[in-house]
Order: sequence, then structure tokens, then C-alpha cells
Amino acid sequence: MGIVDRFLAAWRATGLQRFGWLIGHYEPYDKVPMGVKAVVEAIHEPPQEGELDGLTLGLPWEDEPRIRGLARDATTPLAIVGYIFTDLDPTPEDKTKNVYKRHPQSFYLSCVEAIFAAHVQNANPTPSRSSFSGSFGSRMVTAVLTGTADGAIDVSAYQVSEQACAMVAADMIEASVEPGIVRVKEEDRSQDSARYVPDVFFRYKNEYGLDVQKNAKPCFPVEYLLVNVSNGFPQTPSPIFRSTAFRIENRPGLEDQHIEGVLRELARLGAPDIPQSAHGGDSQKRAALAEWLSDWHLVTFLGTTQLISQDDMKVLLRAATAPNLSDPSVLDELIGTESWHTLMTFTRETVPAPQRPSTGPPPGSSHTPMDEDIPPEVFDQIARSQQGGSGAAGGGGGVRICPHCTFENSHGDSDCEVCGLPL
Repeated sequence: MGIVDRFLAAWRATGLQRFGWLIGHYEPYDKVPMGVKAVVEAIHEPPQEGELDGLTLGLPWEDEPRIRGLARDATTPLAIVGYIFTDLDPTPEDKTKNVYKRHPQSFYLSCVEAIFAAHVQNANPTPSRSSFSGSFGSRMVTAVLTGTADGAIDVSAYQVSEQACAMVAADMIEASVEPGIVRVKEEDRSQDSARYVPDVFFRYKNEYGLDVQKNAKPCFPVEYLLVNVSNGFPQTPSPIFRSTAFRIENRPGLEDQHIEGVLRELARLGAPDIPQSAHGGDSQKRAALAEWLSDWHLVTFLGTTQLISQDDMKVLLRAATAPNLSDPSVLDELIGTESWHTLMTFTRETVPAPQRPSTGPPPGSSHTPMDEDIPPEVFDQIARSQQGGSGAAGGGGGVRICPHCTFENSHGDSDCEVCGLPL
């Protein structure tokens, strides 16, 4: 499953909107002169509270420095290149289709979203040697997953202009009650919070096709702040992270991350028995383990378990983002670390709970899924009593233990006195 589908899975399961930071890197884009494109490798979801028609974020989130540091340690250094959020609303008559709400007659980005994009771009400038300040502009991208005219889901990408970023930095504009309208703030000449707002104009063509200049006070359309950004999906994808199977962070109640699941999966893959490549071993098991470890959400979760040191986390991330995971030596450096030995020790000590007790239910009794939770000693007691003749089917005075609820039945009926299930 692709990273966008994994991101959409939360909305499909709950109907609540989601937000995620785009983790990727920049490459030259040969379709336009001096073009640069952002290649997204993962979507990291910060703590958030989703709603049917919006969401609430806490910024900056306290895990941001760790996430940025982990991204930089990849084989190809990664960074936060933008963010993505959903704005999806199923149609009342057909839940498989979505409302087409972002179009020329309404808005593409609302005024709140445009101002938020300006704040994000101002906080993430692009370094430039030609600039006196050392930075110029920003490459942060805003991506929206919303409904199309035919009810499908598509990605639209935008940036806000440098004028928008400057106006937000100068505290000149604010959101209005209309999503497609931006309001220009009033001047404030008080000593505590002085605000100078110069004349702002915008141009448009009237109904006669004439170019008209109009004062932007008190408000103007949000489209004047937007810059279209092309986007697409690769025809031959070559992702850095090969797996998207691990549970995604900050989805409480939907996908809870826990170390027990990691240890069980490591035991299933036979990780404790995989040596370094110089000592041989099963190459298929080694490749399967490397592919499973190549998961952004797994790597970021392991960094919170205190089982892997910061230095060894860099080794883990380099192994997870290696260009060729089928190379037998790709895990050698990781297997030789002290943190990996600690993790394998915990894995060996993790024994999955038995699916069935060794004795099993007594002959002639029906088996239900509740039998999985009955202690083995209950079945042992039933077996001993049947072998000794004290719990025979026809015994009137014998005690018969119910294999379902473990109640001791002293009557001679064929059903349990408490749960009513057959003995």
C-alpha cells in the first residue's frame, strides 16, 4: 500500500480529517529551467485531534527536533518538505463519492489555510548564498486531499506567494468568516502594538474585460496569495522506505504502537538467529528482515523505546534506507551494535502465549473460542477426573468441571448449571 493510501486509511476508518508532515528530499526537475522537485518518502503524523470538518494541531510539537534529526541521518538526507491534510466529505446520496467543494466558484485554499501556509513557509526558509540574509523564499509545499468533480479523491498542491509571507510576517492580514476572502487588518498606532498597514491594491478584469485596480481594504480574494504547484506520482517508483506495514504514530485507538508487537515480529522473522554476513546464514531471511526494518514509522517508534541509543539509531536508519536491501552485508553494521544485541535479548525472552493448552478439552466436549482463555490446569484436572472415573458422563454424584466457565457441576445433567453450555 502506498504512503497516500496509508494516510487515507485513518480517514476511511473514522471519517475524521488528518494532517501529516511530508518527509522527503529535493531533486532537479528537468521539465522546467532550473526546476526543483520535492520527492516525498514518508508522511509523519504529529499529535492532532481530528474532526469531521477540520482538525486541531499543537505547533510546534515537542517531537519535531528528533524527527528532523532522524530524517537527516538517512542514506539520502531527508527533511520536512511540506505538509498534507484531508478535506473530504462523503456525499449524502452516495458514501463512496466525495463532495466537490474546492473549485473556481468557491476556493482552492481557505484564508485560514493560506495564512497557516505562510507561517510554515516563513519558519522554513531556503538557504541561499546569494541572499544577504542567508536565505530566500521557501520550498515548503501545501498538499490537499479533496474531492474532485466526479467524486474521486485527488491531490492538489500549492504555495503562497512571497507577498503573502511578507504580509503575514508584518501582521497585516487575517482570516475572515468567508473562506475565500482575506481581511486586511486596521492600523494600530498604540505604543504597545504598533502596526503600519500601507495601501494594498489588486487587479482584476471586470464584466467588460477592462483591467481594474481596486484597493484591498477591507478585504480581497485569497486567490491573489496562491501559487500553483504541479504534482504527480512516479511511473517507476523507487522509494527509500520499502515497507509501510508498521502502525502509524499518533493514531490512538486505531493503530496503537507497542514494543510487544515489534518483538513478536522480530521473533517471527527469526532475527535473533541472523548473524553477520561473514558467518553465512539464510539470505532470504536476511532480506526479509531488512525490508521489514525499512519502514519510517517503525524506525521513529524504535527511537522512543529507549532500547536503541542515539548513535545506533543512525546505524539503523542507514540500514533501513540502504539502496540495495538484498545485499547480504546491509545489516552487518546494525547486527554488530550493542543496541541490536539488547533488542535481540528481549526478543528471545518474548514467548508468545500458547494458542491451546497441551492437554486440550476433554473428549466429547464441544470447543468454543472461550476455551483459549481457560488455564491448562483446568483441562488437566478434567482429564484426571475422567481417567479416575469420578467425572464419568453417567456419574450421578461426581463433580464435573465445565470446560467453558470452570464451574464445578455436581448434578448429572449434560449442560453446565451456570453458563448452560454442554459439559
